Amino acid sequence: MEKAIFLKNKHQPLSKELYFDFCGFSKTLPFHSFGPAIRHDYILHIVMEGKGIYRVKDRQYQLKKGDLFLIRPGDATFYLADGEEPWVYSWISFGGPVADKIIHHSLFKEDQYTMVSSEISKYVEIILACMNYSPENLADELQLTALTYQLLALLLEDGGHIRLGEQKNYSSLAIDTIQYIEEHYSKRLTVEAIAQHLAVNRSHLSRVFKNQLGISIKEYMIGVRINRAAFLLSLTEESVEAIAYQVGFNSLVVFSRMFKKFTGETATSYRKRMNNEKIKGVSAEQLKKQLEEQAIISWAT
Repeated sequence: MEKAIFLKNKHQPLSKELYFDFCGFSKTLPFHSFGPAIRHDYILHIVMEGKGIYRVKDRQYQLKKGDLFLIRPGDATFYLADGEEPWVYSWISFGGPVADKIIHHSLFKEDQYTMVSSEISKYVEIILACMNYSPENLADELQLTALTYQLLALLLEDGGHIRLGEQKNYSSLAIDTIQYIEEHYSKRLTVEAIAQHLAVNRSHLSRVFKNQLGISIKEYMIGVRINRAAFLLSLTEESVEAIAYQVGFNSLVVFSRMFKKFTGETATSYRKRMNNEKIKGVSAEQLKKQLEEQAIISWAT
């Protein structure tokens, strides 16, 4: 779970050469994780506080404040916040042939995924500037595209250096469990059913998963469902009841109770607050304060 403020382009981009997709800021809770997942566009994360791990292909990176990590289109990635010092990060997603060329000429180049930046504040300022615009407005979309070019120019000029990862393999059993939950969370799913699908003993599966991720399978399943519900509440007009059933709860009462338990507010109040979030013109420190005061919300970043 995480606390997040974000901006997403819900429409077809004006240009396919280089386009802005979404951006935002998150303050994660201990052991907040995302993935394994495959993205269709680039996502650049800037670690502002705390630490965590990023895993892609057969490499794992220990990251902290000042680090950048890149998610490339088509790569399966997984990242996990530290249990004691969970990270705060900002991110921006973009795509297009121009993005491919620029990334190739940056420190990331081909098959590089993380770097130590010489000054993260400049990236944060650009992403903050993006939050002042709406992708639904044509002039604003041009501004967002311009800011994306500006951020990529900054990436080319960054005097930082590459951070090398270590060879480390997560338990395939834990990864298969996460993947199965991500694909079937909307159905009636139990730990026993997952164990049967993976042809392993339930107790062994639960033990391996807890050792790898620090939370139980049941807690992770509920988190995935609440994450998805929060996303739908933020970006759709579907009823709370429809969303509850869509994410795998068989009772609106149970969903409402769990949503309040995990986020600290009702689904209705969450939706209302997200629709009225005012963040234009705020500084990075003011935004951090907003995240501190915000109830726990979720966004798949």
